[in-house]
Amino acid sequence: MFKIEMDFKELEQAALRIGAAADQVPYALALAMNRSADVTRNLLVKSTWPQHVKQRNASFIAASLTTRDARASKQSLSVEIYDKLDRGNLQMQAKGGIRSPHGGSNLAVPASNVPKTSRGVPSRLRPRNMPNAVRKGDVLYAKDKKGRLRLLYVLKHQTNVPKRVPFYEDFALSMSRELVRTIPLAVAKTMATRRR
Repeated sequence: MFKIEMDFKELEQAALRIGAAADQVPYALALAMNRSADVTRNLLVKSTWPQHVKQRNASFIAASLTTRDARASKQSLSVEIYDKLDRGNLQMQAKGGIRSPHGGSNLAVPASNVPKTSRGVPSRLRPRNMPNAVRKGDVLYAKDKKGRLRLLYVLKHQTNVPKRVPFYEDFALSMSRELVRTIPLAVAKTMATRRR
């Protein structure tokens, strides 16, 4: 999802300038990139997401974003923070776009009076589970015991999702800032543990 690949020559020259041995540069850069990715992930989880989205389940984003299996190594100087759960349309939240229905012909967009839980609309209030639902045109109502109609959903062929969460911008800023801070620390560590 959010990936950074740095120009090896630039990073190598920066590491050599602060005293790294040439054979330790890839290890030092991988270490610095992984530390920076961990700090950046924490920023996205604890600051970026909560500031831009109304959270119903505070643990969702922490469970979703990870660097596992996408970390930098001496052989591959790239690191990625990705959505392992693949729920919540994080890519669309970051870039914006048009959401289309899966399988059916319409998206059911809930009205503001439909209650939501940490998992979204409760299953008893979803369109397919409502035995007392009444459809009039592109609107879905619920009929109460007295016969009154209450607006629940507006049916649309597609809907625009605005860009809501600046994941990419915060990722780039944080990684750049953290790499400047962590490369010297990583070089010092690799030089201290280097076999002579």
